[in-house]
Amino acid sequence: MDTKRNFFARFYFLSDDDLLSILGSSEISAVQPHMLKLYDNCKELIVKGGRQVIGMESDEKEHFTLRESVKAEKPVEEWMTKVETEMMVSLKKITKEQVFHYAKTDRQQWVMENLAMTAIIGT
Repeated sequence: MDTKRNFFARFYFLSDDDLLSILGSSEISAVQPHMLKLYDNCKELIVKGGRQVIGMESDEKEHFTLRESVKAEKPVEEWMTKVETEMMVSLKKITKEQVFHYAKTDRQQWVMENLAMTAIIGT
């Protein structure tokens, strides 16, 4: 299990039992119940077709779409690493786009239309 944790460090946030339940199947459905432990306020992965991770959703139903979907095909630690990388790339691009529109939109409207973390960064 330490090998898996070393490959995907967020697995250190899980108990041994939780990690074993994920590693036992490597399916997206095995990861979903543990998302809040792996990522702060990320309730679930948004999935298309059962094997394509296309976005993330928070506990408050705030969501975003990944710029490039990630196939959940290989061992769980590999595709979860790809999801994490794509999450960071996507959020950086989303933030850049939303901050660009800040000057062209009414402030209150802009805050309400964008992701909370983006609004905080942008203001």
